[in-house]
Amino acid sequence: MLRALLIAFTVAWEAYTILVVSDAGVGFIDVALLVPAAAILAVIWALPSQARGGAGGHRLGSLALWLTFPALDAALLAIYLSSQSPSNPLFRARFYASERALTRAARDLAGGEGHAESVRVGLFHAATASAMSADEVRFLTTDCGVVDQCGLAYRPRVQPTGARYAHIAGPWYLLYEPF
Repeated sequence: MLRALLIAFTVAWEAYTILVVSDAGVGFIDVALLVPAAAILAVIWALPSQARGGAGGHRLGSLALWLTFPALDAALLAIYLSSQSPSNPLFRARFYASERALTRAARDLAGGEGHAESVRVGLFHAATASAMSADEVRFLTTDCGVVDQCGLAYRPRVQPTGARYAHIAGPWYLLYEPF
């Protein structure tokens, strides 16, 4: 029973951490919860198998699993302390899987209503989606740091300037929106 709970909690941690690391940024609450949870899980998985309720063996598998905790924690902290990079492979995979849906939603917002709250577009959930002008549509998808927000900006006509934007592909940019 204890082993099944540990496996379930580990799978949930891994899935949620990959979701967070693949978004447009990482917020304080995610770091405050996920990093200590990873430390606890790493310690538990480092214990001998019998102490975790297992039958022993599979040291290589446990080591491989254990290594994911510091790797994902390092990614969380790096993104939190700096910013999301368009070269992050988890972010790129999520973006490319969502690009057509994002482009369709951006065009709809620019040509119509102009604003939407709490929308799912592809694999991203945007707290707000707004047409700022005919030249820019923003999808704010996550918190960055303590109070700032990050997301995606669609700019089909004009390339943005400034440190708030990082080019992803085509007319798409990562957006850092300070409070």
